[in-house]
Amino acid sequence: MIWLQWYLMGMMTVVAFFGYRKLEKHFRLDWKANLGLLAAFSSYWLCFGWSWASFVEGETQSGAMGLIMFGLTGVIFSAITWRKFISPHPILSK
Repeated sequence: MIWLQWYLMGMMTVVAFFGYRKLEKHFRLDWKANLGLLAAFSSYWLCFGWSWASFVEGETQSGAMGLIMFGLTGVIFSAITWRKFISPHPILSK
């Protein structure tokens, strides 16, 4: 069962990379936006890995706390990064 977790985490990384490349085409991303996106992705990745492993081991309270702590942190990082560093700087296309 643990192999499925690593497979899905790898797929999540690939999808995040392609999403980043698409976002980069439509918005100007400076170092603050890149740092915020990296922090958000890291938090989501940790949330998924921690929670999956905890639920598989039967530690449901630990899994739920991982979802709350790391998932909520990822949502906060994503929202702040989008509102402050990405959304105000679109690339105007023809």
